[in-house]
Amino acid sequence: MRPVYVLLIFLVFLGGCGQSIHDSEDFIRHSHSQLSSPRDGGDFFWFDVNLTPEYPDNNDLAEERRMEWLEAWLAIRKQCVNGFVILERREFGFLEHNPARYDLRYKVQCEVVS
Repeated sequence: MRPVYVLLIFLVFLGGCGQSIHDSEDFIRHSHSQLSSPRDGGDFFWFDVNLTPEYPDNNDLAEERRMEWLEAWLAIRKQCVNGFVILERREFGFLEHNPARYDLRYKVQCEVVS
């Protein structure tokens, strides 16, 4: 193939990639939150999030977005198919193990169908 055609194909491909990976919902969710299990086990798990100027604390729209992230994590992991309950929402403690430096921690439990 001639170099001109390779360059043309490359430019067409590049032009079709209008959205950056940094704008994708998955990237934003991964950048600002994580889902983890407690080290000692239990019937709950942790949902940790970062607060940012775009997603501040005490903001209804930001909290709604965080719940969308939680739902997406649960869907990917196929957890809590019957829904979930937030048992606790709090800031991380100063001396608490938090290597990723998240700001908020939610204690989440799957709904049980009786």
